[in-house]
Amino acid sequence: MMVAGLVSSAVAAPSDSARFDDGRAAFAVQFGETVVRHRIMAVTALPDTAIRIVAEPGLTEGHYRTEAPEPHIIPLSSSSWRFATPSDPGLYPIVVTDAQTGATVRLQVFVLAPWDHEGRRLNGYRIGRYEREPRNGRAVYEPPEGFVKVTAETKDALVSPHFRLNQFLCKQTDDTPQYALVRPRLLRHLEQVLAAVNARGHDASTLHVMSGYRTPYYNRAIGNTTEYSRHLYGDAADIYVDANGDQRMDDLTGDGRVTTADARDLADIVRRIPTPGDDRFRGGLSAYGSTAHHGPFVHLDLRGRRVRW
Repeated sequence: MMVAGLVSSAVAAPSDSARFDDGRAAFAVQFGETVVRHRIMAVTALPDTAIRIVAEPGLTEGHYRTEAPEPHIIPLSSSSWRFATPSDPGLYPIVVTDAQTGATVRLQVFVLAPWDHEGRRLNGYRIGRYEREPRNGRAVYEPPEGFVKVTAETKDALVSPHFRLNQFLCKQTDDTPQYALVRPRLLRHLEQVLAAVNARGHDASTLHVMSGYRTPYYNRAIGNTTEYSRHLYGDAADIYVDANGDQRMDDLTGDGRVTTADARDLADIVRRIPTPGDDRFRGGLSAYGSTAHHGPFVHLDLRGRRVRW
């Protein structure tokens, strides 16, 4: 496994600023089927596979170079490469640079730890059992083929301009290694939500992710009977705005209180952001109020169809 010297040292940590930087890249990079439009983004692949990488897909001009783990990347043209994923799960960053402007896109390539769903543990880490049949035959409910391996060296790695891997981990243990799912489409959407929050005048450097990935085991342990919860598939997040760092939702409405109205305000922001390929948000969305254990928050997921509750 690659030593994570390139994990995050070249990328500044999220910070407050008078003018919010949405992290959008000067050019796009396609990694397999995933198009990356931010300066840094996590992408995933199984071990020992060949992935095509293209800078500015659809354009024929331009010259780009890469910084990548040797000897796994092979140039195909001045703007495309073939990446042979290593056998060992881990983080293998690839930096694509526009040779003319110096602009960069950093792919945080997580080579997954494969799982055949035999048994309930992966290298000792308790996963539990996924439903073998996808719900209503839909591909988004296929059991995952592998998981991001989370180590002490990689858990703080940036997975997008304003989010880190440790924000999405299952809460069943603090020990490492752990295993998780992190979907680029969720990261892209959260970045858009954060940009919209800042456009509303709230100075937030990230969103608080109260719950991201959950293993099926943990999901059942906390009393959740939803066997197809999107948290199990890595494209759901329970979020709130916490610019002041008090571990609770901020007063978004400006009425001097923190209530469900603030969660509804955040949900309204989410609702206005379209999902890729559509003109509106298609996914699960709900605003929740306070309990004895937490303040107001919003659940969002990218299941591909509109659901409200």
